[in-house]
Amino acid sequence: MLAWAALPAFAAEEASLPTVAHVLQAYHSAVAPTGALAPDVLEESGTLSGAALQGNFHSWHSGEYDRFDQSLGVRMERTLKIGDHHYEENSSGDVHEVKGYLLRRARTQDFIGSSDLWDQPQYSKLIGRHSLEDGRDVYEIDVMPPGGETETIFVDAHSSLIDRLQYVDGDGLLTADFSEYAPVKGYLFPMKSLESDGDHAFDITQIVDSVHAGGTIPASVFAPFAGSVIQSDGPVTVPIEVRDGNVFTDVVIHDHHFRFLVDSGAQGVVLNRRIIASLGIVPQGALEARGAKRTGGLGVAQLDVVHLGAATLPVRVVSVLDLDSSTHGALDVDGILGYPLFAAASVRIDYGGKTMTLAAPGGLKPDGIKLDVDVDRELPEIQATVNGVNGTFLVDTGNANELLVYRRFVEAHAGLVPFGAAGTSNFGVGGSTISYPTTIDELDVGPFRLFHRNTTVIMSDSGAFADRYDAGDIGSPVLSNFIVTFDDANRALYLRAAPTFDDGRDRRVFT
Repeated sequence: MLAWAALPAFAAEEASLPTVAHVLQAYHSAVAPTGALAPDVLEESGTLSGAALQGNFHSWHSGEYDRFDQSLGVRMERTLKIGDHHYEENSSGDVHEVKGYLLRRARTQDFIGSSDLWDQPQYSKLIGRHSLEDGRDVYEIDVMPPGGETETIFVDAHSSLIDRLQYVDGDGLLTADFSEYAPVKGYLFPMKSLESDGDHAFDITQIVDSVHAGGTIPASVFAPFAGSVIQSDGPVTVPIEVRDGNVFTDVVIHDHHFRFLVDSGAQGVVLNRRIIASLGIVPQGALEARGAKRTGGLGVAQLDVVHLGAATLPVRVVSVLDLDSSTHGALDVDGILGYPLFAAASVRIDYGGKTMTLAAPGGLKPDGIKLDVDVDRELPEIQATVNGVNGTFLVDTGNANELLVYRRFVEAHAGLVPFGAAGTSNFGVGGSTISYPTTIDELDVGPFRLFHRNTTVIMSDSGAFADRYDAGDIGSPVLSNFIVTFDDANRALYLRAAPTFDDGRDRRVFT
């Protein structure tokens, strides 16, 4: 910390805790020691490093406009804020406006970054005082503004500056640690931050090299992003193979044919390690993947496009994993088609007809009952009901189980799901997880009632199946009762009962 940031707000030996308003006012005094306001126009740039990759970032702020660009190796991502509208562009060029969980999180971070934090202390709660793992003495405060998601800040008990921001991310906590504060027009900003999800091999360090306050930022900087769109002359229908509850299709890359899993529950496009040599692809950096368990990958690589029949899908960046060993041979595929397909195209899957039809987003005529979908996390998540209890469920064509229910949801609703004999394994990327089979009486998806669903309760406390946001995962054996149309770009899912629809009410249940 710099000398002017070391203003003692509270004596370490204080026996009683101060009020949250006291802590936040001390933060105000520390971050603006001369009473200066945060600059209304600010531009920053600097470097990024982590996961064996190097990169840079550039950010712009002007009133209600914010933009942040970052690159780390071949991975390039951007965010744009215009008032209360927040947009994200991922490494594949897919763009979406966040409207659910991530919008609530963005509102909280906007609140923390503004004078609202100390002007409205009623939306913050002091949890206590303790030491971080590196010995820093901090006050822990939960921040819960209207319309936001709870996030936690750790205010240094001696400098009164924010040492850390923390929030729930998937199966764990993501932290951003701030240091090396320096004044910009009399207002202190951290010049260094370290982002971590707890697996320190993948920590990302950001260092500010250049700061400019004031002036005018060109309007073109805040122009809307244009997302990737599948290229075709019209709707394209390709054959699929449905086997063991999974959906596979033929993909052409550099004139080579490969067998890919169609997986709406994957956030990227993945290549199996064994095919990259034939494509002349050399991965870079290191990759953290969250499947059945967290696992390390071989890295990321550039790949412009893949072809599905007469359609061309922009990809840009792929992840490289050893899918053979990471799934213990349970998944015999050359790769995985995930969110970049579903973001750049409307995708209709007819399990019974063994076809998949692709068109530009919104390019397929609505067919069936429309369900609202949250794609903030680059996954199609809907509201569904298990035995009368509502939860957020991932709609997952890459799941060969009828229904997965996660441990946190089960423990939060005692007696909701019948207990089964523990000890079975559920396989996915990263390996296997401990689980137990059971049967739930009823699963309600929109107006559709499905009875006696075979259910796997996942007992893991890490990986995608230990997600702290989702209650579970609706798999292909349930989806196969429908003609399913994904229109992620328009935050919609359409379900039409297939000719073979079976609600399961006459199923024989074994106990």
